[in-house]
Amino acid sequence: MGLRKNLIKKIEGLENNTRLEELELYDNRIRHIENLGHLQNLVFLDLSYNRIREIQNLESLTGLTKLYLSANRIRKMENLSTLTNLTILDVGDNKIRKIEGISTLVNMTEFHAAKNKLVAIEGLENLTNLVLVACQANFI
Repeated sequence: MGLRKNLIKKIEGLENNTRLEELELYDNRIRHIENLGHLQNLVFLDLSYNRIREIQNLESLTGLTKLYLSANRIRKMENLSTLTNLTILDVGDNKIRKIEGISTLVNMTEFHAAKNKLVAIEGLENLTNLVLVACQANFI
């Protein structure tokens, strides 16, 4: 389901879409990640270009393989440890200072964290399947 470039402020109205596999809410006005817990078949979620400050309420989406959270207002990498099927994580263009909370994401092949406030590339030791790490435009 693609809902790009609308004026959506709140994630709601998806209760009857339990079979949904892809959700694209790119370029909206969403402030909070919410009301997604029932989407157990979701494998692709794009919440880029919104107004999100915290990574939250994703713990039950264990089938996710691709998660895009770029261009938000996120300061801390958190609440991602249960998403062990992720292959792509994009948290670029946020306000993140430290790579943390992703050591369990051992299936990840791509990690995007460009345009943040990182001072070091660390916390990736367990992620032996990584083939791409994009951390340009930080303070490393």
